[in-house]
Order: sequence, then C-alpha cells, then structure tokens
Amino acid sequence: MVDTYDGSYGVEDPEFAITQLSQTRMRSELDKISLDSVFRERESLNIGIVEAINKASSSWGIDCLQYEIRDIKLPERVKDAMQMQVEAERKKRAAVLESEVRNIC
Repeated sequence: MVDTYDGSYGVEDPEFAITQLSQTRMRSELDKISLDSVFRERESLNIGIVEAINKASSSWGIDCLQYEIRDIKLPERVKDAMQMQVEAERKKRAAVLESEVRNIC
C-alpha cells in the first residue's frame, strides 16, 4: 500500500476490491484472445492486468507491482473441445500429406 490513508478511506476492503478487480480484468483479457493462445500469452495477460489494477486502485493508495497467472483450470467441456480440435488438425495434416504423397507417385 502506497498511501495508508487512501487505502483506509478510499475503499472499504482493499484486498477484496483488488481481488475482484483482478478477476474481472483477467476474464476481460481472456475474452480478447483465442483459447489456443491463452497459455502462450500469460506474460502479456499479467502485464495488462497489473496496468488495469494500478489504474483503478491509484485513488485507493494501492500500487500493484506484479500479478501472476499460475494455473489456468479449464472446465472439462473446454478441455474436451481443445482435444477434439487438436485431433482434427492432426487428421487434416495427415490427409494433406497423404494427398501430396499420392500426387508425387
């Protein structure tokens, strides 16, 4: 906390407010990118979330130095959909490769 006065009077429960803000911003950031790139984009997500927290919490006397997405837990339906997509892409590549081999022979 940078300013204890603002932290005490600027917001009723600073920890809860930051947690809610972080979760909301993370959902917003995740909505902007494709599911496939979520795991590759962690660093840019972390930076975007820190910037949003600092923008919103400056009047509360709070400065966020770091935010880290440690683990992303996906619902089973989403995991299944991702697995089906990977399998479909593999089959497509195999079909293209087989077609190319037939055209060469």
